[in-house]
Amino acid sequence: MIHKEIIFFLSVPVLAALSSLIIKDKKKIGKVQSICMIVLFFLGLNLIREILKSTNIVAFNNFIYLDALSGLMIFLISLVGTIASIYSIGYMTNEVEEKIHNIWKLKGYYVLFNIFILTMLLTVMVNSIGIIWIAIELTTLVSAFLVGYYNKEAPVEASWKYIILCTVGIAFAMIGIVLGYYAVTHTGGTKELGLNWNYLTTIAPELDPDLMKIAFVFILIGFGTKAGLAPMHSWLPDAHSEAPTPVSALLSGVLIKCGIYGIIRFAVITNLAIGSLFTSKLILVFGLISLGISVPFILIQKHIKRLLAYSSLEHIGIIACGLGFANPISVFGALFHMINHAMVKSLMFFTAGNISLKFHSKDMEHIKGAIQLMPVSGIVLLVGGLALAGSPPFSIFLSEFYILCGGFEGNHWFASALFVLFLVIVFGGLTHHLLQMALGEPNNLSNNKIKISKGEIGRSSILSLVIPLLMVCLLGVWIPGPLFKLITEATKIITLDRTNSYAFTNHRIHPQVYIKNSVNPILLEGSADGSSSLSGAI
Repeated sequence: MIHKEIIFFLSVPVLAALSSLIIKDKKKIGKVQSICMIVLFFLGLNLIREILKSTNIVAFNNFIYLDALSGLMIFLISLVGTIASIYSIGYMTNEVEEKIHNIWKLKGYYVLFNIFILTMLLTVMVNSIGIIWIAIELTTLVSAFLVGYYNKEAPVEASWKYIILCTVGIAFAMIGIVLGYYAVTHTGGTKELGLNWNYLTTIAPELDPDLMKIAFVFILIGFGTKAGLAPMHSWLPDAHSEAPTPVSALLSGVLIKCGIYGIIRFAVITNLAIGSLFTSKLILVFGLISLGISVPFILIQKHIKRLLAYSSLEHIGIIACGLGFANPISVFGALFHMINHAMVKSLMFFTAGNISLKFHSKDMEHIKGAIQLMPVSGIVLLVGGLALAGSPPFSIFLSEFYILCGGFEGNHWFASALFVLFLVIVFGGLTHHLLQMALGEPNNLSNNKIKISKGEIGRSSILSLVIPLLMVCLLGVWIPGPLFKLITEATKIITLDRTNSYAFTNHRIHPQVYIKNSVNPILLEGSADGSSSLSGAI
């Protein structure tokens, strides 16, 4: 039965791409795509339910391997894909009417959009690290066409830069994979299974520690380039800012997490071979570098989409710090932050897209008084901006709080201090920019040419803001039980906790309990074998 469910799930993007070629009405194309993505999302939820019941699923002769970490990524990809498809209805129709004037260009967009979704799903569902490498490279090639979609100088330049840097990076990852495979064969492992995750976890303790250290360095540089970790991040602001807005949401919301997914998977194998100290220190260093480099660029930025792109660099650094602190509190926070960032960044890119279309500019100097001219988008810009900056009571504040608690629990005092310092500076910079755009005195002219009228861009562009806005607000105070369990099970995979000692009575989050009481929401406890686990009432 599970084989059929997987086939149906992966068939949806293929059928959606084919439908876009057949349908002739440009308005119907977008609506059909949204219906297909909604179906994909609910099929994904059903697949996640099966994963949580079975712990892990191996299918199609070891080709597919699904566990809670895969389920978390499936949830992100299908949800952001659904929201982006809804936003695309109004956005791409407007683009066709104003800029493109070619229905086949619109069809090409949706074909590439669906192939992009499919390649990301394959990345997180296949068992072999070799196939993951191929899938990640395919995501680069497909999304590069989407980045250069407008065929103008700046998008094409950004597209080529993206391809070249990510291809060089992924070549480093290939070296790491080859070294890992050599470590398996050198140990006398089964060659045919030497790249499969489920086999590698069983043989990892026997692998050569020195070889695995070298392999992980190559993996971290290679997949870290795809994730946008500094200093391999220079493609990220160009690609995210020049792509169509729905694609920017996918790039920032989920694609860079696919790079993090590859790093996590290999780090687990490396930790089984040599312990977690080596990998966690490296990841933490890259996380802090990413956070630090993002700070000045966020402060001086004038381009709204580049501001959001550099914010992605900041948040990928936050996730890396959570993984680098390497205890259950911080890892839980990092995985939770992946969801929160995907929702907030989708919300902000869609809002920025609405505002850019209204003001006919992406220059923040020309975008003032958005609340007066676009009441819905302006309010969402303000709320989303505060959420993105890490303001309570929104969800990003909560995941950052957990990561910081993990840093203190692990006695990473200096790293935690830097973490807080960078977040405080970014908070000030982001709120300054976004308050100016939302509440500043509106200009009568944009670029001194086009009169700006009041009103929103379209109904679909407003509808697409509802889901991420609700998620951003809801997850700040409450995590639904199934989602909490999914994140918890994924945390166990990363922290190598096999004790099943996670306990929780409900899913209401009260960060202040951590401060007021030693019985905190997520409490580290040492088990008999020296491992750590999450426990306590959440």
